[in-house]
Amino acid sequence: METKIPKSMIAGVQSVMPVEVTRHREIRSISVVDPVGVGIFRRTLNIVTYYKEACDSGDERGWFAAGWIKESLGRALTEQPMLSGRLRRRTTSAEAGLELVANDSGIRMVEAKFPASLPDFLEMVKRDKSRAEAETVFWKDIDENEPQYSPLFYVQVTNFESGGYSIGISCSILIADLLLETDFLTKWAQIQTSLAHSQTTIKPIFHLPSLKQDFGNFLIEFSRSASVLDRGELVAFQAKTCLKISPACIGIRKKTRGDVFLFIKEKGGGENSTGCDGMKVQIHSSDEVINGCDCGSDLEETNDGVLDKSLTFGERLEVTSCWVGCVSKGVVFVFPSIFEDAKSLAKFIVALPKE
Repeated sequence: METKIPKSMIAGVQSVMPVEVTRHREIRSISVVDPVGVGIFRRTLNIVTYYKEACDSGDERGWFAAGWIKESLGRALTEQPMLSGRLRRRTTSAEAGLELVANDSGIRMVEAKFPASLPDFLEMVKRDKSRAEAETVFWKDIDENEPQYSPLFYVQVTNFESGGYSIGISCSILIADLLLETDFLTKWAQIQTSLAHSQTTIKPIFHLPSLKQDFGNFLIEFSRSASVLDRGELVAFQAKTCLKISPACIGIRKKTRGDVFLFIKEKGGGENSTGCDGMKVQIHSSDEVINGCDCGSDLEETNDGVLDKSLTFGERLEVTSCWVGCVSKGVVFVFPSIFEDAKSLAKFIVALPKE
């Protein structure tokens, strides 16, 4: 029998921009033959962490956390303004295509309420993880015709009955490396914790219960895309000797079926380059042999480089999820991660489709 999962009720939506204007607006070129076919408008990286309520705080802690996020995230975005940018069609080049621009358009923050307690919700997660956790993140697919109006990054703070809350992050796969490769999340969490601890007796300016009188009036028409339901769990691999990116060797080792979608981060440079990083998207069959792959038996699974286990915005529970949305029909998402010693160590982040 299918598990009944109630819907999260959205109480408010805000935009969050960097607190300082981005002077140098970086551009990331996107090289892809069929953007709709490879799903770059739908694919997302999703992260959810859960937090228990302090004994003396009632059920206000989640609303307080959301209020401080408006300020802490604005500060953190000044170091990674691309997260608050937009995808647009290239207009300054003879070559048609897409590009990301750090134009300070902002991310979306959603505040929601879930009609069950946190322990009850976690029981739902055990029975139907995909459908339950889809209620803790928000994502709207990027508009294929006018992508410049679609946010690339969403944060949802979900309050549970009788206390406890979750923080859910959804971002476009085109900027996922900024979360997986950098310490952005850690720095953001540190700013959030500092704000909350230094002003414990003061309500944040953007405290929704104080601003919204009719709290029973929820935004029913503000619905999420179905992409987050179709999930693939993240696995990290490292190859100590292979200097080439080989989706075939990963696909064969994991016995995947269908195509392998390879997202390659390219370093900026060259005579006609903007000097900023780019992204190339390729499609390979899972049984394709790529010449020059010399990883041999050195490809091994590792837990490093997927998500910082110490990441916390409060008194966190051990339950944490990290997945890629929209990996249906046997699709495998492969992302080469560039770390300190890239010459001697290649790392890959792989999202496996649900069997």
